[in-house]
Amino acid sequence: MKKKMTIDTLARMTQDEFARMGESIDARFDAVDKRFDKVDKQFMKLDVTLKTILDVVLEIPSKKAFERLENKVTSMDIRVSKTRP
Repeated sequence: MKKKMTIDTLARMTQDEFARMGESIDARFDAVDKRFDKVDKQFMKLDVTLKTILDVVLEIPSKKAFERLENKVTSMDIRVSKTRP
């Protein structure tokens, strides 16, 4: 003979299942949080690296800047050579 389930037993079973699901979901969220923390740290390292690269690139004069400097030196050289007797 099968034992009939009572409302209390069904409620307890349902509550237990929801509690287990909650624990499972909490564990998943914890894993996702750890993963996001790891990605966040990687982005911070990448940001620092990009700033360093940008600082280095900005320190390198461009080809146009060299050309302008060369033109300025040439024009000054012409002026100096004209003023000398």
